[in-house]
Amino acid sequence: MSIESLLKNCYLCRDLDPDELAALNAIASFRRVKKGEMIFFEGDQAAGFFVLLEGRVRIYKASPDGKEYTLHIINPGQMFAEAVIFEGETFPANGAALQDSSVAFFPRDKFIALITGSPQISLKMLSALSEFVRQFNRQVEELSLKEVSARLASYFIKKTAGTGNNVFLLDISKAELARSLGTVSETLSRNLRKMKELGVVRVDGQTITVLDPDRLRKIADGDKN
Repeated sequence: MSIESLLKNCYLCRDLDPDELAALNAIASFRRVKKGEMIFFEGDQAAGFFVLLEGRVRIYKASPDGKEYTLHIINPGQMFAEAVIFEGETFPANGAALQDSSVAFFPRDKFIALITGSPQISLKMLSALSEFVRQFNRQVEELSLKEVSARLASYFIKKTAGTGNNVFLLDISKAELARSLGTVSETLSRNLRKMKELGVVRVDGQTITVLDPDRLRKIADGDKN
């Protein structure tokens, strides 16, 4: 798949036409990163933003006592660190490769020059960004208001939504899943074990089967019974 095709799949670029995508491609540079390698640290000078072409990247915050919270898992075709387009001189979080990865980098100054000369690009991207912000707000709301069992149930519902079946492969480690849900591995395991005992899900290695979708939705809504 071409870089322009990957860009077209990004939420910020979904409304851009071929000429606009080609203009973005023309200012990009490319970099390979190894699994575990840091792409940037929170507080680093932010000279631009990225698009993931291959692999997987984790965006996370780290507290002074060493606890980590995953903000996003970035998959191929997705942008990250795009907040620096609009404001901020430093990265607001950490970015690390979960797998051997390839990224495209877009310098902020060249991007600003591009959208200054073609304001329709910025208008289209702002429209797409507003939807992303709404999704992020829902994520923050879940972390603030829902217990771990409800967050885990919501995650399972999202993974099976629109697939036509109730089986999916857990493509991140359970430790990483715990961080993305704002908890620790022990608490995640305890809630997952309870779901298994209730007959709501079956776990075979990394394969998760939802056995009782109705009960899972009730748990996601906060029903503890």
